[in-house]
Amino acid sequence: MEPYERTPRETIWRIPQAASPIEEKRVLIADDDLSATRATMLALEDAGFVVRAAHTGLDAVGVARKWRPATVLLDLTMPLGDGWEAAEVIRASDPGMLLMAHTSSTDYADWQRSRRSGFDAYFVKPTEPARIIEVIEQYFLQQPASGA
Repeated sequence: MEPYERTPRETIWRIPQAASPIEEKRVLIADDDLSATRATMLALEDAGFVVRAAHTGLDAVGVARKWRPATVLLDLTMPLGDGWEAAEVIRASDPGMLLMAHTSSTDYADWQRSRRSGFDAYFVKPTEPARIIEVIEQYFLQQPASGA
């Protein structure tokens, strides 16, 4: 893809493999748009996930370190540490976590930076919650079973 080309609305670079079995389907949403966060949380909870939210990059890193979610959905432009910075820190602590950018940016440079920052997927808002759920389910389905 050349820099002048349009960024795809969705990119899945990889679905990682967790280092150990996942006991609970935990998802962290980090976005400074409170209404969008709430709507995404409700959709994910309805799909059976255990969900928490953060509204800054710094909070996302803190929650990820303490709560240890299997999946993190990060907005790229948040206060106190953007999504790229948060992704790099989170990825360094858990290479098997599914990191997904969820952004309104269609800028090709942001898309490239997201891949370099350790994201596994890139979604341009608005995104159908069903599609995000589908990708997260795919991630959980390929993980080793607990007790295996």
